Amino acid sequence: MILNATDEEKKIIIKNLSYYPTLKSIFLEESPLLFRIQYDQYKGKIPPERFEEIAEFLIGGILLHLNSQKDFKKLIESLECWLKLYPEYANIEFGDKILSNFFNFFSEIEVYDTLKRAGCNPEKDVIINKNTKKNLDFKICPNGRDILIEITTPRMSMRVEQMFEVVPHPGFYTPEFGIETDDYFGNPRDEVIVVNKILNQISEVTQGNDSIVILIINNTYAWPNLMSCNRDDYNEIDAIIIYNSKKKISKFYPMATCCLSEKEIQFFSTLM
Repeated sequence: MILNATDEEKKIIIKNLSYYPTLKSIFLEESPLLFRIQYDQYKGKIPPERFEEIAEFLIGGILLHLNSQKDFKKLIESLECWLKLYPEYANIEFGDKILSNFFNFFSEIEVYDTLKRAGCNPEKDVIINKNTKKNLDFKICPNGRDILIEITTPRMSMRVEQMFEVVPHPGFYTPEFGIETDDYFGNPRDEVIVVNKILNQISEVTQGNDSIVILIINNTYAWPNLMSCNRDDYNEIDAIIIYNSKKKISKFYPMATCCLSEKEIQFFSTLM
């Protein structure tokens, strides 16, 4: 389900976008995708009566509520700034990505900016396995050898999302596990996210290669459902970085089979 803008809301979106010329330039002229306000990020599982409360905002919704939501304004201002700094992102291709899923691709350019400021020259959309069309986000060479980086931006589980009502459901909240409903007996949210990323992308892309891989997780939109990494036995990756741009915190988790040097560990542990 998708909530589209009314004619009056379209005027507000167009007006607010006009203040950000570089951002405006990456969209086709008044693309209908620009006027999508919210969508069901849980693939049709949001109860209709709670759609507007739970459904995720798209770029149209963010622009629509720009003046009433300070966080939205900060996001758009940051994006405009980065697009000016990095013309390699200021194109229709990236505009289409922002239209399809704002928060996922905001994380990508946010990490790109961080890598550039750390002195790296990231190669984007890296393909190392010609037998698949899948890629990883970046390749960098901070210490004389290639390191691959993949970024993921998980959301809270639907179960936890529905807890946030006028009268919250009881649950538990520990730094090791995060918040969940008291009747949940499945794997921690971080484990679900990491295993899914490895199985559906990383293992396929790196098959047959002894690649060093860092998984960066932006948990800003999964907090407090995903707070930390509870395992170090993911053999397909060397380390995990979990960061929260809103809370300005970051944690580095090397895996048991981590191949990073001490200098590289120091670099990544302070990166985000």
